Amino acid sequence: MTVIKTQIAAINAAFDQAFNAKDAEKIAQLYDVNAVVMPAPAGAPVLGVAAIQTFFAGLISAGVIEHQLTLADAVEDGNIAYQRGNWAGAMIDESGVKQTFGGNVHLVYRKQADGGWKAVTHIWN
Repeated sequence: MTVIKTQIAAINAAFDQAFNAKDAEKIAQLYDVNAVVMPAPAGAPVLGVAAIQTFFAGLISAGVIEHQLTLADAVEDGNIAYQRGNWAGAMIDESGVKQTFGGNVHLVYRKQADGGWKAVTHIWN
């Protein structure tokens, strides 16, 4: 596995861990200050870290569980990197039945002053 794939796989693991621990604040820390999240299906863009934290807190409050990001590929080009992959999650419906769902995901990252990476664009379908 390349260095960038290892780094992004670790970011994915941190995202999933924070999401599944219901910690929207830790999720938001993975995003650059001016990041944008573009949710599916055709949801309004969510701009900035504070709004991103609120957005993910809403998904968690709505009952989304078992979030998982799976990396298919990652490429680094200078101070920008991207990943493509898949996401999955679940919810328990009113009758107690677990509903699973998922799709494709694409994130763009910017290298930070400390050498780490933070997401600047996150979109899924």
